[in-house]
Order: sequence, then structure tokens, then C-alpha cells
Amino acid sequence: MKSQVNALLHVTRGILKDVSEAYPAMLSGCLKDLEMITLQSKTRGLGFFTLDLPALEPLLLEGLETGLLRLEGPLSRRVSKSVNVPRLFSGLWLSVFDDNACLKHEVDVTCLFFLRQLLTIGKKLAVECSSDRIEAVMENYYDVEGRISKPTLGWECDDLYERGEGVNRHCGDLLGPDPASLRTEGPQKALWTEDSEAGQAALRPLGDVGQHARLLDRIQQVADLIIGDTALFLPEVYSDQRHSESGASGFKHGVGAVAERVQNHLKSDFKTWPAKLQGAFPWEACGKTAGNPKERPLNHELASRLLAVPKTAKGPRLIASEPVSHMWCQQLTLDFLNKEIKRLFRGHFIDFRSQHKSAAMVLEASRNRKLATVDLSDASDRLSCWLVERVFRSNPSILFALHASRTRLIRDEISDEMNFIKLKKFAAQGTAVTFPVQSLVFLCIAIGASLSGPVTWKNIWKLRAQVRVYGDDIIVPVHGYASLCTAMGLLGLKVNARKSFVKGSFRESCGADGYMGYDVTPVKPKHIVADSPESTLAVIDTINNLFSKGLWNASDSLRASLPLGVQQTLRVVGPLDSGVLGFASYVGSDETHLVKRWNKRLHRDEVRVRGILPRTRKGNRGGYETLLEFFSSSFNHEQARVKSEYVSTRNSTFGVLWEPSCTLSHMDAEKHQRPSESWGSPLGDFKTRLRPSFRL
Repeated sequence: MKSQVNALLHVTRGILKDVSEAYPAMLSGCLKDLEMITLQSKTRGLGFFTLDLPALEPLLLEGLETGLLRLEGPLSRRVSKSVNVPRLFSGLWLSVFDDNACLKHEVDVTCLFFLRQLLTIGKKLAVECSSDRIEAVMENYYDVEGRISKPTLGWECDDLYERGEGVNRHCGDLLGPDPASLRTEGPQKALWTEDSEAGQAALRPLGDVGQHARLLDRIQQVADLIIGDTALFLPEVYSDQRHSESGASGFKHGVGAVAERVQNHLKSDFKTWPAKLQGAFPWEACGKTAGNPKERPLNHELASRLLAVPKTAKGPRLIASEPVSHMWCQQLTLDFLNKEIKRLFRGHFIDFRSQHKSAAMVLEASRNRKLATVDLSDASDRLSCWLVERVFRSNPSILFALHASRTRLIRDEISDEMNFIKLKKFAAQGTAVTFPVQSLVFLCIAIGASLSGPVTWKNIWKLRAQVRVYGDDIIVPVHGYASLCTAMGLLGLKVNARKSFVKGSFRESCGADGYMGYDVTPVKPKHIVADSPESTLAVIDTINNLFSKGLWNASDSLRASLPLGVQQTLRVVGPLDSGVLGFASYVGSDETHLVKRWNKRLHRDEVRVRGILPRTRKGNRGGYETLLEFFSSSFNHEQARVKSEYVSTRNSTFGVLWEPSCTLSHMDAEKHQRPSESWGSPLGDFKTRLRPSFRL
């Protein structure tokens, strides 16, 4: 804990040094800020960087959105009665807001970036939360689960249509058989809008019940059109087709933990295969290979395990580890959805492999203010089966597969008493299909809220440069923002008003932050102390990220915290050395400080550098389970050998090893050197000069 505070303090000192170099007039103020930060870090400890400083960032973003800075919290002490900005970092605050806490017409974007970097340097640090905060997160989890609407179909049954309800399911069902009844009951009674400020604000201009009905009907039409154009999903047929095209069946295991707590090489030995799963994914075709005499495993549905993983100091992230058999089938459904999304949208609206298009839209939206960025709270936890069954109603084959591979129970292993929860939400985080399903649901809502005219593919394609969804990060036109908030509130979802931006010049989505067309995304490290091989790699990445942002003194400060042996055995890599471990430089590669040798056997120059040295244990395996995994992945000449072996990593070290030299000639380095702006630096002309290579 103390070492983390010291590391954060050193990095903050480096950032303030970068500020004073960019703005010499702020030198005295930076020295006073450093004294205050040093004092606060001694009294408050790590919580000062992970809780107190990040608490000022929402106030800053709110000021950018509304034009007026509202101060609250322990660090919001004003400079004076006449200067209404925080005393801490007052020089930077006054470059964004005037003395009356009003947003300036010409904001210094560089100061805005510096300020955000100082406030968020410890925001994403992966630390253990206090028991009170974990308890608060669990209370919210149970509260959200208890308020989710019950589904219409039989999601708790083995047969989805066991109840006998027909296909006449519509998003407008929540308005009741008579929409006029909503006027007496009020939409807030059962539709979540009481805890959504953005939803309440949006309900005022769209308070008419008829408008609500038309909005929900348009969303339903969009969903029917998009989902209706997806292909029929028959798992056996699709798996055979995929195998003939690519040599892989599409079934595969996830990389994370599973409910059975088995090692990776034992996952294919299924112990259970419940009847609900059997209905859509027959064991004979999906769970074993031809010739395997094994009978169908036990007809028992395991509960998934609810786990808490470190996220921020404010609270952990709750995820679920699924049973092996369910995850095996969910991966095939995920593969099908990815293929259909790529076929339907051709990279527009949704792209699960890249966020660059979303980032480009964020920067453009911050310049012209034509698009709004929307963030949701507890997106996956609030996505109900009620909503999923209506969005996917036009393709029952997908809905049938989602129901079959969904776990109905989750076991709480976080609370003191182990509880089993019967889920009303569609799925928790950790399920393979949660991300694509929620993305499709939110896309249908976003298009329905933004669409003008009749619901046709022609009109939908007109929005391809205005609407984009990646998980719960949504980009919509400004004119569709109010309707989107209304629809989200009605459908049981919650818009996070503090992280949604529509009025000002700030936009944030998919890890990219833009202001007036400039990239003002700060570096938010998850690890700041190199006390393990994994954290060492994370710290090196943070050093390079700070360097690429133009925060050279901060980068040097963090680099100095690494052990001397690590510093002296890492390369200096240039822009062209993608994927090579080392310290970043604008000039090019430098290996003069490393020990070199000529490898006579491989006929190449090699250098002695640091790298991850895993301590593994290999073993042989065979049987039909190994053959099943062989057919699930694309064929190559190494598969036969690899699949017949398993490797378990016991631990790893950050040791030295010989690697090929990758030094560029001086002429090639000069040819490919780039100014700092191309690395994402918002610092303008001050950082256009090239940084020399690190001197070790």
C-alpha cells in the first residue's frame, strides 16, 4: 500500500513538472500543489489518489457539459470568495473556468488534459475494496435483480414456450392493454425512471402516452427488421457448415474460470448436460465426436458462480463463471452472432473487433457537437429476459438457443451466507453471449430513437455515420438523445447522466475522450508498482502510454521506480517496433546498452533482454475429449501435436533471455520518425519536437 502511494506521488510530481515546463508561469502554483498532495497522501493514504482526486472529475465533466462548475467534496475548497474554483490545481482550473466558475469560451485544451490526468491517475488502480463497499455493491446487485420485470415466456422452464404464450410480444406491452391506463398509474411506477435523472428529464418533452407508444412501436419495428434478416440458427447445421469452410466447428471453451473449478485441459470431459441444453444442442452432435461411446452425462444444470474481481477502489466488478457445457454452446452462439452482425452491417453500427471507428466519431462529435455519447449504468444487470424475448422475437431460432444455453441460477460466493439467486436478468457479465446480445438490443433502441420516417433498411443506413454501439457505449444523433433516454427508462434500463454528454463540447465513449476535436484521454493505469511479472508488464505499458501522450517527466519518474536490473535490460523501441517489449521512443530502436551475441546456430544477432519466463508443466493426454477440441479449432500442422499435450503454468518470473535484435539503421529511423501529435498527444506545439532516446 505504501509503495503504491509513493509511486503515485512520484508520477504526480512528474506530471506537475510537465505542467510547469509547458506553462512556466504556473511553476509556483505547481510547487504548492505538490506540497498539498504530499501532505494529503500522508494523511489519507492510497484513498487520496483512488477516491478523493477522482471525485473531482465528475464535477469537471459536469462543468464542461452545463457550462457551470459545481463544487462539492473534501477537495473542493475554493481559492477565495471571489475565485470559485478549487484551490488544488487552481492554475489549471482557471484555464478552463473563469473566476465565477463559468466555462470559458476559449478553453485551453492542454490544461484540460493536464487537469484530467492529475485527477484520474489513480482512478482505475486495481486495489482491494473495503468490505463496506463490497457490501454496497452486493446490495445494489440484489436490488436491481429484485426490480427486473418478469418475462412473458418460460425462461425458468426447460421449454421456452411451455407457458403457451403466443408470439404476440411487443415492447409496447409495458403500457398495458389500454395505453391510457398509463396516465393514471404513471410510467415511473414500474418502469425504472424514478432513479434515472436523464430519463426523468426526457419524459417531460415526451410525456404523452401516445408518443411513448409510437416510440416503443418504432423500436419494435427496427428490432423485427434487423433480427428478422439474420439467418436461421440451427447449431448442428451451422457447426457443420463452419467446419467445412474454416476447418473449425465453432464450439470452444472460454479462457476464464468455470463453475466446476476444473483446469483447462479437463474442460472437454463434460460431467453434466442438462435437458434444457439438450433441446437446442444435442449431446450426440455437439458434445462428443463420432465414435465416442460415452453416453450423455448427468441431466443436471449447475448454477454459475458470482465472483468479485478488482475494478476500482469504489467497488469490484461482479462477473459469473459459467458451467463448462453452457459456455461450450454459448461460444458457438457467439460465433454465429458475430458472423451475422458482420454480414448485416459490414462494419457500420457495430464492430466487436475494433473501437477505432467509435473513437473517431467521438473526436468528430466533440468538434461539431452533432452526436451525443450515452453511457448506461449496470447495463448487463438490467437487461431483462422480458426485453430480450421481444427484441429477438422475429427469429425464434436465436431466442431458442439463447434460452437453452442460459443458466437459470447463480450462486453468490461473495456474501457471508451462500445464496442461490433465480435470475430474472438475461445473463450476468462473464457469459459469452452477454456482450453481443446487449449490443444488438441497445442498437435497436438507438436506431428506433433516432430514426426519421418509416422503418426501412434505406432509412436505417442513413444513420450509419451517426449511430454506433459497443456494449453499453452508445453514440446517437443529438436529436435522438431525449427519445433514447425515454426509451431506456421505459424498458428497464438506466442512463448514466453523469457519463452521458450532449450539450457541451466534451464527448466520451469506448475509451476515447474528446474536447473540441482534440484527444484529451488521460492515462489510467491499473498497476503502478512492479511487484510481479504481470504488473511489471503493465507498468512498462503505462510508462510508454505516458510517453506517447507527451508526459515525458511523468514517464521518466515511473521508469525510475523500476528495478535497475529491469531498466538496463529492456530495449528502447521506435514507432515501427510494434509488439516489442521496451521503452518507447520517437527516434527509433536503441540496443547499444544491451549485451549482444552472434547465434551461430540460427545465424542472427541476438540481445539479452528481460521477458516473461513461465514455469510450466507439460503432460500428455488423449481420448475422445482431445479429439473434440481438435475438431473445434482451425486445422494447422501443429494441431495434432499441441492438442495431444496440455501445458499448465504454475508461476512465472520476469527474467532475462536471448531474443533477435531489431535495431533499425539511423537512416530508417529518421525516415519513419513522427511528431508527437500522431501518438495521440493533445499538447499542441509545445510537444512537436522529437524526444531523444532514453539514456540508461
